[in-house]
Amino acid sequence: MSETNGSEVFGNIKTHFPPAKIKKIMQTDEDIGKVSQATPVITGRSLEFFIAMLVNRSGHVAKEMGCRRISGEVMKKTIMTDEKFDFLRELICGDRAKEQTDEEEA
Repeated sequence: MSETNGSEVFGNIKTHFPPAKIKKIMQTDEDIGKVSQATPVITGRSLEFFIAMLVNRSGHVAKEMGCRRISGEVMKKTIMTDEKFDFLRELICGDRAKEQTDEEEA
């Protein structure tokens, strides 16, 4: 699988998360008080980069699987096989992901 430059992926992003919406979501948490003006902008750009990277890597996995579309199964396989997305494994598979990680380490 060829690794693409992160800036290439990031440069292709055309859609942006509105900072006002991100600020509103952040402030729904009782522990978060005031939010500086730059925080929602940085958070939005980070989300854009993360989603672009996940879709890009899922595209490579789909090609390897012989698929023409990125489906939920393709994204699940991407998350389960790519170490950059290992923090999502528990959300995808629950306790099974933790058991699989433990088995791989043994």
